[in-house]
Formats: sequence, C-alpha cells, structure tokens
Amino acid sequence: DSLLEFASAEIERMRKHENAYFHAFPPACLALLKSIEGNHRCIDCGEQNPQWAACRYGALLCLNCSGHHRSLGVQVSSVRSISMDEWSLPEVLSMLEGGNRQILAFFGRHELTERTCKNAKLSHNVAKMRYKTKAALFYRNQMEAHIRKVLAAGPYRGREISRRLHLAADRTTSSIGDE
Repeated sequence: DSLLEFASAEIERMRKHENAYFHAFPPACLALLKSIEGNHRCIDCGEQNPQWAACRYGALLCLNCSGHHRSLGVQVSSVRSISMDEWSLPEVLSMLEGGNRQILAFFGRHELTERTCKNAKLSHNVAKMRYKTKAALFYRNQMEAHIRKVLAAGPYRGREISRRLHLAADRTTSSIGDE
C-alpha cells in the first residue's frame, strides 16, 4: 500500500503541472510497474528484465524488440526507454494500467499468440504481425479510453480500484441506455 501511495503522489505531482514530463519513469511508479505480474519478461521474446516500453499497449520490451516496435510506426506502437526517455502522465498511467500479462491474455483470446500465428503460417515475425491487426487497434483504442477515465477520476488509487470504478460506470451508462 505504501508503494501505491508513493506512486500516487508522483502521479499527482505530474497532474499539477499539466503538460509536464518526467525525465525518466517515476521511481515509485517504476517499482509498482515491475510488481505487475508478467512484467519481468519482454512481451514479445521473453527476455528477462525489459527496459523499454510499448506505451500504447502498456507493455514492457527488451532492447531488440523495442527496435521492432519502432519500425511499426508511432500510429501502431509508441516506444520509450524506462530510464532515458521523458514520460507524460497518460504514458505512465498506460503502463500502470496495462501490463504484459494483460495484453498476452488479450492476444490469446484473439488467436494472436506465437503458436497460433505460426500454426496458421501467418508470419515468421509474430510480433510485427499481431500489432497491426484490428484486434490490436481495438486494444489501443480501449486503453486510451480507459486512461482518459483514470485521468478524470481524480487521484490514482491503483489498477484494481480504477477497474472497479470504470466497470461500475460502464454498467450505469449501459443501464441508462437501456431505458
């Protein structure tokens, strides 16, 4: 809980300076990011201790895979170094709300795993192929919408709380539309 409190304080300092950037990923937020299950390995190749990020997916990458993501273009994947690049508040929140395990589960539900793609002979470079799908575009759009809701909700209280709040809000909105 204290780690979440420190991370929330870093986020709130960023929020006070609307167009501010951290010169590296904020330290408490980084500790929180690394504590998310699945984030200890690169999303695409599995290398240990990834130091790069695909911000639009909230996923961590190794150096080699970050180069592949850069070649996809910023409209598909926006890449940042955890330690060397500047970070905006929405980018930090995207990383804290995303996670490698989450997007791998999404890819699995959409038959975009390494195994399913190779079995279908879709591509030798699964990573490049799966990020250019309509499913990946849907994921990016949903992540951006979610981050807007997190930003509007006030102080950051962690991914579990933001998910509960947004699920409740989505149910209320859908029930209003049903009347």
